[in-house]
Amino acid sequence: MKIEQYIKESARTMSPQFFPDILPIEAFHGIVGIAGEAGELLDAAKKAVFYGIDPDIENIHEELGDIFWYMMAVCRAMNFNPEEIMESNINKLKKRYPNQWTREDAVERKDKK
Repeated sequence: MKIEQYIKESARTMSPQFFPDILPIEAFHGIVGIAGEAGELLDAAKKAVFYGIDPDIENIHEELGDIFWYMMAVCRAMNFNPEEIMESNINKLKKRYPNQWTREDAVERKDKK
C-alpha cells in the first residue's frame, strides 16, 4: 500500500473535530493514541524481557500498525508530509551519527547535556 492511499483510507475512521481553534482534535487524538499504543508495545517487550515469554510477534506487528494509524492522524491534522518527516529524521541521524551509532556516541551525547 502506498502512503497516500493509507492516509486517505485511515481518515475514514477518525472522529470529528470539536475544538480546532486550540489543537485539531484529530492531532490530539493521534498524540494520545500514540502514547497508549506505545504502552501496549512496551508491555509486549516487558513480557518477553522480564517474564521470559516468547515475544508475541503478531501483537507487536499489530501495535506498530496502530501507532502508524495515529501518526497519520497527526500528520493529516497538522498538514505534515510523512515522507518529509522520515527524510528529516534520517538527515538528523546522519548528522548526529555520520558513520554509525556506537556506544561512545551515546556517552559523548550524555556528557554534552
